[in-house]
Amino acid sequence: MKMGIGIFFGILLILAGIGLILKIIFNIDLPVFKILIAFLFIYIGLKMLLGDFKGINIHPGNNACIFGETYFKGIPEDNEYTVIFGHAKIDLTEEKLSTQHEKLKINTIFGGCDLILNSSQPVKIKADVAFGAIKLPDKNESAFGKVNYTNPGAEEEDKLLNIESSTVFGEFQAILK
Repeated sequence: MKMGIGIFFGILLILAGIGLILKIIFNIDLPVFKILIAFLFIYIGLKMLLGDFKGINIHPGNNACIFGETYFKGIPEDNEYTVIFGHAKIDLTEEKLSTQHEKLKINTIFGGCDLILNSSQPVKIKADVAFGAIKLPDKNESAFGKVNYTNPGAEEEDKLLNIESSTVFGEFQAILK
């Protein structure tokens, strides 16, 4: 008989009930909670050793980097990149703006992100950081708060790339090529 998670937790609940009865009727004090946690660790350990343990499957999609390194080129359809526990390079040097004001959102959480821009491309960057690091092309840096960057000549251009970056416990760097 294969022991499933339902059977395991059923046995744990029965043992917890027996522990409570022993405490109430016979005044035997057992650390029921600590024993249940110990059994849970033993169960997970056995599942891992027997090769039956399946971790969490994360399907990051085409514009997310989770637990790895990724290279992105261009702006995705939903105008958003996400980096979690990883490192991403986002190359926008050859990006041609299709609308008047194109928007891009970049979220970096416990990771790193390098944004590579064309120096002639009109761009505005609004970057928020909390317990991390932001480095912008004008040598403006921050570890907490908001930082803005607008490249020279972006105000007169009719097509502008607006980038909004949010960084938490990570690093975001914008580089001009």
